[in-house]
Amino acid sequence: MRLLIVGASGQLGGHLLALARAAGHAAVGTYATVPQPGLARLALEEGAALEAAVVDTRPDAVVLCAGWTWVDANEDDPARSYRVNRDQPLALARAAAAAGAAFAFFSTDYVFDGAAGPYDEDAAPRPISVYGRAKLEAEEGLRALASGGARVLVLRTTTVFGPEAQGKNFAYQALRRLTAGERLVVPDDQLSTPSYGPDVAAATLALLERREAGTWNLAGPDLLDRAAFARLLAEVWGLDPALVEGRATAALGQKAARPLRGGLRTDKLRAAGLPVRGARAGLEALRAHLTPGT
Repeated sequence: MRLLIVGASGQLGGHLLALARAAGHAAVGTYATVPQPGLARLALEEGAALEAAVVDTRPDAVVLCAGWTWVDANEDDPARSYRVNRDQPLALARAAAAAGAAFAFFSTDYVFDGAAGPYDEDAAPRPISVYGRAKLEAEEGLRALASGGARVLVLRTTTVFGPEAQGKNFAYQALRRLTAGERLVVPDDQLSTPSYGPDVAAATLALLERREAGTWNLAGPDLLDRAAFARLLAEVWGLDPALVEGRATAALGQKAARPLRGGLRTDKLRAAGLPVRGARAGLEALRAHLTPGT
């Protein structure tokens, strides 16, 4: 299988690229702002370049791992949010369909309002932020393409953590603060299902190899709030969990509304034999990666 992975310098894209190449697939990866060896530059906002990349690589599948995930900044700039998180993904999906390639798109539990999570694939979306609305409208556009015969995967995930070259995910942020002995203030009423990145990437590759389509939740099994996740991280590393201070979302002044009881159910994924490991096991794997031999 020949893959074009847009956003291979990021967390999920990096894992997917490595797994695909290890499995013998011909995988081409791109980056936008953080150069890495073996990756070609391709920015999501460069529409003509996106379409040219599909034509040039002749992929069997295009996987979009890039996007604009800074939720509060999306609230400040809705035009960019819709351009990067909806319009350009749909343009790339149309280019993939025209080339006869499958298209995989990463979405989020932010397409839900957080009133009754965790959510399965058939739950009715109700986004409460610009970011969530842009992602949902991308999903809807992709399903319209699928109804016309395109092979599309909508892959919802949430709170992705694990080894990452750029060290940006929440686990790295929390680890830096706690290792320095600094207090970490995080919401204790925002629940999600933390998702170990390498497992999410492995499930993505398996779904592509099996020629699956439709909407799939790729997430871990544990429903945890951010403070509980940070305390679990402290426990795994032998740090002081008392440094983690949980606060209500309403007291944090976050610009964009967050789903409070979010997260994703993964019965469908587990039935397919593609589970994502739990939060503790994922954190232990991350620790082993960062401190080999421990």
